[in-house]
This record gives sequence, C-alpha cells and structure tokens, in this order.
Amino acid sequence: MTADQDDTPEGIDRVRAVMGRAEEVAPIERGQSAGGNVRPLRGNVDALKPRARALLGAITWAGDLRPQLERPYLVKGWLDQGGVSVLYCPSNAGKSFLALDIAHHVAKGRSWGGRRTRKGRVLYVAAEGGGSFANRVAALDDPEFFVYCAPLTLTGRDGAAGPLSEVAQHLAAVGGEPFSLIIFDTLARVMGGLDENTAPDIAQLVAGLDLIRRATGAHVMLVHHTGKDAARGARGHSSLRAAIDTEIELTRDEVGQITAEVTKQRDGPTGYRFAYTLCQVELGRDQDGDPVTSCLVEPVETARAGHADVTGSARVALDLLDKVLAEAGEIHRKPQYPSGRGVALDRWREACIDAGSLSTSDNRETQQKAFRRAREGLEAARLIVVRDELVWRVE
Repeated sequence: MTADQDDTPEGIDRVRAVMGRAEEVAPIERGQSAGGNVRPLRGNVDALKPRARALLGAITWAGDLRPQLERPYLVKGWLDQGGVSVLYCPSNAGKSFLALDIAHHVAKGRSWGGRRTRKGRVLYVAAEGGGSFANRVAALDDPEFFVYCAPLTLTGRDGAAGPLSEVAQHLAAVGGEPFSLIIFDTLARVMGGLDENTAPDIAQLVAGLDLIRRATGAHVMLVHHTGKDAARGARGHSSLRAAIDTEIELTRDEVGQITAEVTKQRDGPTGYRFAYTLCQVELGRDQDGDPVTSCLVEPVETARAGHADVTGSARVALDLLDKVLAEAGEIHRKPQYPSGRGVALDRWREACIDAGSLSTSDNRETQQKAFRRAREGLEAARLIVVRDELVWRVE
C-alpha cells in the first residue's frame, strides 16, 4: 500500500492526532438518555460550557444567509486574501521567477496578468537561499517587499511557524500595515526533513501554514515541484491538494513559453491562464569583466505559439533553418531557452545568403535585408524563436 492510500483507521488516527482534532463525542442512541460527555440542557444556554457556547454562536439558520457579492481577493481570480496556494512545475521551469513577479506586483499594487491586485505587504521566504536569489530580486524594478533568505522549517517541535508569525505581527505593528502575502520557496525546504509523501507529515506542514495564515491574515503560497510523472501534478501526498484553496500549474512548451494555469480554486472558476517567457537582463560585470545576468518575467499574448502559413523567401529561409539545425543544432541549457535544438543565428544567416535564394541581387547588403525581412516574418508568425544570437525552430 502506498503512502497516499493510507486510509486505514490507524492512518486516519495519526492524521487526527497531528492536526489536533477534538475528541469525538459518543453518539446518543435513540430512546436513551444522554450520558457520559453529553448531558441534556434543553433551553438552558447558560449551562453550556464555553467551547459549546462558541460552537452554538457559529451555527446559523440557512434561510438567513445572503450571497457574498464582494470577493476579498489579492490577485483577482487567482489568489484570495487569507488563502493557501501551491504554485508548482518541474525543476528549472521558472516557478521562482513567477513567484517573485507576483510578489513584486502585489507589493507595488500593480495589475498582474491583466488582473486587479490589492496592494499589500509581502514577505518572500527563500528557504533554498543561494547567491542567485539576490540577483533575481535585484533585477526587479525597485522592489518593495521583505525577504528572508535562509533555511527555515515549519514542521516539528522546533518549527518556525509560531516565531515567524510573531515576527510578521511585529513588522505589521511597526509599519502600520499587516502582511497580505507570504511566499515559501520551496515546500521541500520548509518540511524539516519530513516526508512530503505521507499524510501525517503533510498534516504538520498544513498546521504550520494555517497558524501563520490565522495569525497574520496573509495569503500563504508554497512554491513546489512536480514528481517524476509530471502528469500526476504536484509532488507529494494527495492530502496537500485537498488542504489548499488554490493550485497553479506551470507548463513549458517547445519554444520556452511558460503558461501558468489555475487548476484548482476552492470557491471560484479554474482555467485562468498567464503566459510568459523569461527575459535575460544584465545586472553588471564581475571581477573579470564578464556580464552577470538574471531573468525577468515577460508576458506574452497567448499561451501557445500561433503557426501561421508562410510563403516566398520566408518559407525558403525556414527550410534552410531546418537543414542547418539538422547539421549543427545543439541543446543550449538555460532557463530562458527553449528545450529543443538551437543554432547560431549567424550560421543560419550565412546559409541563406550563400544559397542566394532570398534575393536575386548579388549585393550582400541587399541579401542581408532580405534575410532580415524573412526572419522578422517568421518571428511574427511564431515559427522561430531568437534569443542571445541563437535561433530555434517551433515544431
């Protein structure tokens, strides 16, 4: 039996014990007087114990309920205030860049993905740490959120959920504004060595997240990975998906475009999409004079490339690119690059000019202009991708 099938009475009891559920009350058999933990009180409300009185106060007559027309959102349609979400995809597919982009827009109060946001204070917990994280933040335009860049554990007796909540409350009191969004990157790094594939361990994590959410009122987001089989969704025990309010899946296509899609929304529609690529930016030069770079999220209009028909010199250039890729194409591994084989732009250009089939003129400058027009037409049709003087064919 696998971990996600642990629905035995013993497994359920372990989950209940971890999550601190109240003791069950023995049922009263019909025709018998109440006894043990429950005694008949009839209309004497004052005789109720404090916890029972609190439960009674939370019970409402269904006919008195009215529709809630105003939804308290953080990013409209995507993230609700005070909710819990998971943003996930395979490794090196751009999830941290997107999480930072969301944090940046919420902190600035800027619309994100064409959606309204409510400006709020943000804390980004980079539990993986690493020097590259500072570069990712530095690439943003005047960021205005808090960063914790060190290991952190939210589970176990020494878990930091309580202390972190206290720190967030302190910063809120000092700054006069509560936190709206707290992001943990990644789930694996805040598990404290526990097993994300078992229900009791995930229950500990969820309990820690709930404590932070209740104490701060913030939306809590987890950055996470897929498993070996990406088609099965986020890695780990299925109880995690059951516990969260929102799930956002990232997928990357053959030309490097990444699509974020809402695949679960507890109280709203799914299917919202945001498509983007990672645009490389230079931050400065290192001690040897070499460029130091990072990436920024660059939105695109559609989630999938359009494959328009091309004719004339553009078709000839595309056929020559296929030939050059077959001869010299290589895989170039960077987050912002497509996953297929690419080739140097110069090599493709020279192949087109040497063939002499894009222009009848013998003038090299005229031939180069013809190549440039063909290239621009193919890019507009999204049949090729050009980045950093490399070119890829969209299959």
